[in-house]
Amino acid sequence: MRNIMAIFTREIKSFYVSPLYYILGFIYLSLTGYFFSIEIYYSRLAIMENSIYNIGFFSILFLSVMCMKLIAEERSTGTFEIIMTQPITSLEYVVGKYLSVLVVYASLLAMTLVYPLLLMIFGKPDMGTILSGYLGLLLLGAAILGLGLIATSVSKSQLVAAILGVSMALFAYVINWLSEIFNNAKGLLNAVSITTYFSDFTRGMIDIQNVVFFLVWIIACIAISTLFVESYKWH
Repeated sequence: MRNIMAIFTREIKSFYVSPLYYILGFIYLSLTGYFFSIEIYYSRLAIMENSIYNIGFFSILFLSVMCMKLIAEERSTGTFEIIMTQPITSLEYVVGKYLSVLVVYASLLAMTLVYPLLLMIFGKPDMGTILSGYLGLLLLGAAILGLGLIATSVSKSQLVAAILGVSMALFAYVINWLSEIFNNAKGLLNAVSITTYFSDFTRGMIDIQNVVFFLVWIIACIAISTLFVESYKWH
């Protein structure tokens, strides 16, 4: 646990002193505000269902870029080898990295809570549905960050890691759309699509099965990343 906290603390500090964090944060908050304003303007209702769904789709690009430097940067600069000479396991290293970027994302997501607060002041929103949507955004983001973690552990190039992360996240997000083309595999495609499970949250449906799906997804991503990191230690 001490090693995880050491990696976590170091990464958190590096995020908050990096210009990339503030650039991405500004873009994220600007676009989420835009989605919220557009829905309120056209619907004239105190709802956020479409806003939450759009924010989820935008998170594919945003979170993949935020992940790109986690491991790739240290492998390209050579500091990865130095860190691995310390008494730290590959799992501790990966978990520390993942938790840091998850906390950064959660902090940005928390800033958008001002939108439902405004709805409460000027209207009568269904807070159960909105909070369910936010839980969905947190779990969806955690799943996408898991794919970004795999991408940054595969390549030394941050650009390649970002492109790979976006590609994997986009495929995972739209895979259920393929069910309209491949009817024979419709059940399987919907079963592995993160969109299928995320959509329930946006409608106010919190199912333990959906939560478990995201948790298993996250654990699997961490395990895969750990295997990649472990393999580098032996090269």
